[in-house]
Parts: sequence; structure tokens; C-alpha cells
Amino acid sequence: MEQSIKRMSDEAEPKILEPILIRIDNKDRIRIDKNEFKIGRARDNDEIILDVMISRRHCVFKCDRDEWMIKDLSSSATYVNNVAILPGVIQNIHPGDVIQFSPNETFKYIFTLAERDHCIKRPRIDEKILDTVLIKQKTFAESQECQRKELKDKLEIKQKEQVELKQQLEDLLSQQTVIQDDKENLLRQIEVLESKIKAGNSQEQHLHNMYSQLLEKLENERQQFETRLNEEKQKWQEALDMSKQEKEMVEIKMKEQMEKWREDQQTEWRNMMENKVKEEKNIQAQLLNEKNILEERLKETEKALKEQEAKAETSQAMLNANIVTDEASTADNCIFVEYVDVDQSSELHILDTIDLTGFSQQMIEDNTKESVLGKVSDIMDEQLTCSICSELFVRATTLNCTHTFCDHCICMWNKKRRDCPVCRKSIISMNRSLVLDNFIESMIENLPTELKNRRKEIIEERKASEKKKRY
Repeated sequence: MEQSIKRMSDEAEPKILEPILIRIDNKDRIRIDKNEFKIGRARDNDEIILDVMISRRHCVFKCDRDEWMIKDLSSSATYVNNVAILPGVIQNIHPGDVIQFSPNETFKYIFTLAERDHCIKRPRIDEKILDTVLIKQKTFAESQECQRKELKDKLEIKQKEQVELKQQLEDLLSQQTVIQDDKENLLRQIEVLESKIKAGNSQEQHLHNMYSQLLEKLENERQQFETRLNEEKQKWQEALDMSKQEKEMVEIKMKEQMEKWREDQQTEWRNMMENKVKEEKNIQAQLLNEKNILEERLKETEKALKEQEAKAETSQAMLNANIVTDEASTADNCIFVEYVDVDQSSELHILDTIDLTGFSQQMIEDNTKESVLGKVSDIMDEQLTCSICSELFVRATTLNCTHTFCDHCICMWNKKRRDCPVCRKSIISMNRSLVLDNFIESMIENLPTELKNRRKEIIEERKASEKKKRY
């Protein structure tokens, strides 16, 4: 099923054709992969041809609405189907056309369209190598041209001399018919000229032979030079391929090293996270421990309160029973105020009676409540007070070292230093302790009004300071 789907997608996908120049003599290819493709000897061209016959900017291929055109920019010539293009003129080209760069038939190509195979571009030769090749070609061409010109100049001079000798011979022959007296002298001069002409002809023939031999020799040297240069290019290309392989090997090695480094980093990160989880679990266990201790203390405090209440109730019941069973003891529990009249000293009047039983019971309850609240207050001062501000915890926050502080206080401290104010351990985590907050809030209700107001003022001041920091 997958193969059929893949085949259908391949069939539905349109094939992309790209123009290619195929060299006739060695089948080398030039892929035209841009809508404006430049060819020449300069380095800024899309295809560089290192030869003195090729201009620095020889020609340019252009595409307009799927139609390809060529424009000649050279000082030599560019041919399409063996017909030279006029300089600056744009000519349409079609698949199968023969395109030749310069009069040298070595650079003759066939223009065609082929499927794009997404091949990787070969790396270009280094600029220094390009300079070296161009200098070698230029030097070689200049030396050949110098030799050819020198021999050609000699041949032209000899040809001029021969023409002059022939002209002199013709003049002498024409004088021979006119002058009859000095024929012998003329004949002698004619013989000398004929011998000179004959020697000049032989020299001219020799120069012709030398010139043809030189041309043949220069052609052979050029071919040998081109062969040697191609071999050097091949070596440079092989060196580039080798450097490319080395680069790929380095990239593979770097990938392996990066993969190893990534694995090491992941292992290190995993171990660090595991340690963090362990520390968090330890902190949670310590917080749970503290919670249990505080709950036990709370239970003990509640138990003490209940015992005190039971004692108070027992004492009150006992007092009530004594009052009911023995009315005579009322006099002992009352204070009588006697008013003595000077005139009537025999009569006693009871002005007021104060019940001491109720007073004593109220005193006992107040004392019991004060003692319980005193114990709770002592516990809160010892265990539930921030060591930074010396106040009861406001939004209690526990560090990784299990020490607890107000959230506002430890945040302000943390801006200056990154360690615990008590044990100086590094601060790694800060967690809110809701149990402590709830316990403190429940106990605040039983504290005096002054302490309640003081706590409200502290909370409002801290909220106001936080708002200022935000804005």
C-alpha cells in the first residue's frame, strides 16, 4: 500500500528540467542553475573557464518565461550553430543548439535540457590556484606569440627583399632591350640578380619551412601544456576532494563528540535532578516532622487547657456544694460592715453584703486562662518567631536547611546574600509552610488586642512595601 502511494506521488510530482551544456570532446557538463548565468575567465562568474581565449566576461545565459537566450559580452566571439553572435545582441537558443566560446573549437558545447538530479556542487578551486593558472597560461601564450611573431617578421622581410630583387631584375631586363652598348655589364648584373633571387627563394622556402615547423611545434607544445595543466587541475581537484573528505571526517568526529557531550550533560542533569528530588523529599519529610511536633504541642496545649477547665469546674462545683449544704458558712464568706451610732449603740445595722465565692471563682478562671495563654505565648515566642524581624511568622517560608522565616524577610535577605541567616547554608529552595500560618492565625485570636493590632500593622506595612516595588 505504501509503495503504491509512493509511486502515485512520484508520478504526480512534475519533473524539473534544467539546462545543461555538454562539451563535445570530453563530455564535461556545465549546469546552468540560475536564471542569469555568467560564463567567463573572471572569478565573479558562475562558471569559470581558465583559458586566455576566453574573455573575462564572455557571455551570459538568461531565462524569460521558460525560454533561454544567450548574450555575447566577449572581445573574441560566441557562436551559435557556427554563426557568430553580434556583440550585445540577445539570441534565443533551443535544445540541440551547438554553442562555441571563442574561435577555438575546444570550447564547443551542446545545449540541452535534462532532469535535475539535485547533485552537490563541486567546490571551486582556490583563488591563488586560479591566479597561478592564469599567469602560466598567459606566460605560455605570450612566449609562443613572441616566437611566432619573430619568425613571421623575418619571413616578411625576406619576402620584401625578394620583391625588390625581382623588381630590379625586371628593370634590368627592360634596359637590355633599350641599351645596346653595354650588354655585357647588364648580363653580368642580371646573372647576379638571378643568383640573389635564387638564393632568396631558397632562403624564403627555408623560412616557410621553419615557420610551418614552428607552428607545428607551438601547437604540440600548446597541447602538451594543456595536458599538463589538465593533469594539475585534476590533482588540485583530487586534493580538494581529499580536503572535502577530511572535512566530512572532522564533521563526523565533531558530531560524535557533541553527541557524547550531550549524553554527559543529560546524565549530569539527570543526577542533579535526582539529587534535587531527594533534597525536596528530605525537606518535605522535615516539614512533616515539624508539623507532627507542632500538632503534638498543640494537642498538649489543648489538653492542658481542658485540664485547667476541668479543675476550674471541679473547684466551682465544690464551692457551690459547700454553699448549699452549709448556710451557716455564709457569714464566714461575707464581710459585715458595722455602723455604731453614738446615741443608739445597742442597735446594729447591716449595710451591705459581699459574696466572696463568685469573686474567688472568677479569680481562679482568670488565673487559669492567663497561665495557659502565657504558656502558648512562650511557645510561640520560642518556636514561631522570625529570627530576622523578631515577630511572629507572616507567610512562613521554610528553606532547604529547614529554618523558617517570614516570606518578606527572607526575600529581602536573599537580595543581599544567598545563604541562610542562621546556618549559612546555600539557599536552594524556599517553600511556604501553610501549617504554621494556620496555627499562628488560630492562636492570634486568643492573644491580647495590642498584639493583634501590632500584627495587622506589620502585615499592612509589608503589603504596602511590596506594592511600591511592583510600581
